[in-house]
Amino acid sequence: PTLWESSPGHIHMLLRSTRGAIFRSDSIDYGATWSVARATSLPNNNSGIDLVSMQDGTLILALNLVNGNWGKRYPLSLIASQDNGESWLPLLDLESDHGEYSYPAIISEGGVVHITYTWNRKNIVYCRLQTV
Repeated sequence: PTLWESSPGHIHMLLRSTRGAIFRSDSIDYGATWSVARATSLPNNNSGIDLVSMQDGTLILALNLVNGNWGKRYPLSLIASQDNGESWLPLLDLESDHGEYSYPAIISEGGVVHITYTWNRKNIVYCRLQTV
C-alpha cells in the first residue's frame, strides 16, 4: 500500500490487488479506523505502486498501467491528481519498451522527484525529475 495525509487526521491509502484495479481506503481518525477498500478506475495487475504528495498537494503515482491479474510489467508510468486522488491525468511513461519494470518507489525533495524501480528484477533504475 501507499499512503498520504490530505489534512490532519485524513489519511488515504491505495492498494494493489488481484482484482484488476487499484483499491482505495480512507481514514478520518489518523488511521485508527478505515473505510472498506473500494475499487478505483485505475487498472492494476497486482503490480507494486507508490505515491508522493507534493508541496502543492499534487499527488504523483508510479504504476504499471496494465489491466488484468498478473501479466506484463510495462509500461511504467507516472500519473498525477490535483483533487486528492479522485481523478488522474497522465504525466509520462518512465518505461514503455517490452520488459519488466516493477516495484517503484517515489519521494520528493523540494521540486525534485526521485524514483527507483527494478528493471527485469536484476537491476535498479534511478530517475530524477525536476517538476518546476
